[in-house]
Amino acid sequence: MDTLERALAAVERELSIRIPRELFRPGGFGPFGEAIDPEALMEPAAGVVRGGELLPDALPFAADGEGGLLALRFGADGHPREVIAWGVAGDWHPSPLVATLPSEAARLRARAEAALENGLAALARQTGPGALAHDLGVARETFSDWLLDARLVPGAARTALRRLTGAEDASLFGQDWEAAAAAALRAAALRPELAWPGALLGWFEEGRGRGPEAARAYAAALLAYEATLDLGGRLVRPGESPARVLAAAHARCGGTVTTPALAAALGGPHAVRAHWLAESDRLRAAGAAAEAWEAALRAGWQRPVRQDMDDVLGRLGDAAEAAARPAWAALARLHLRAWAAR
Repeated sequence: MDTLERALAAVERELSIRIPRELFRPGGFGPFGEAIDPEALMEPAAGVVRGGELLPDALPFAADGEGGLLALRFGADGHPREVIAWGVAGDWHPSPLVATLPSEAARLRARAEAALENGLAALARQTGPGALAHDLGVARETFSDWLLDARLVPGAARTALRRLTGAEDASLFGQDWEAAAAAALRAAALRPELAWPGALLGWFEEGRGRGPEAARAYAAALLAYEATLDLGGRLVRPGESPARVLAAAHARCGGTVTTPALAAALGGPHAVRAHWLAESDRLRAAGAAAEAWEAALRAGWQRPVRQDMDDVLGRLGDAAEAAARPAWAALARLHLRAWAAR
């Protein structure tokens, strides 16, 4: 048995999980080219497990050298659940980079992204959105609106961009919002905890004058994990709060507060934390330990507040133990030790 195999086997025994060996191959996956040393996973002081930041049912296995990680999430039985790409700012999304762990959510995300891609977005990436906005004589905030929805680009700017690039309108400004909305609708049904589908659907329905449908979609985005806004971040101008943008859109479309969870989401991150911790305690007292774990997860990660995460991680571990889910309990304890060792 070689060193890598011994190290992975030790992690599996300690955490009651199963790790596909190909995840730790040399060379990594795409931009995540640095394989994580499995021996460092169980050493909180190594800083590999980002306790209180990375999702507490996940372990990293590859890094991009700039703080980003590929991580493997585990199911209640300790078997692999999905691969996520995690950014240093805490944003994450299901990743398609590991072929043996395919993700329908990642496929739908890619479909929506491709439907909204156009020459204007490519040009902005090449020159920098701020520089291009300056060249066109418009505010960065206005230009960000154009990147979201090229239908907002006025005639004079279209003429200037055609002269600048030599491209036609179809390649510069073409977007397939119908296709993007269709992908978002399927993703919302499949993974309601992801925020980007609701955000894109809200904008799409609002643009069609369907206020109630838009309000429901924006509410779904508010109830999802803010760190998964991802493509829906196009709705947010530079410097704006994503939650406030979604809340304003929900109100603009006539949305009402229909549940305590939505009231908490509209109240801000501390309200979200308080609501879901109370819900976790209530569920534990009622003997619903598995549901209490889910509520504690939301308390820590729906609208992250990097304070008192030892309390959240402790409740996650206790709920997982009560629910007879040893893998999630062990992972929560590992993340708790990593949080304490920061």
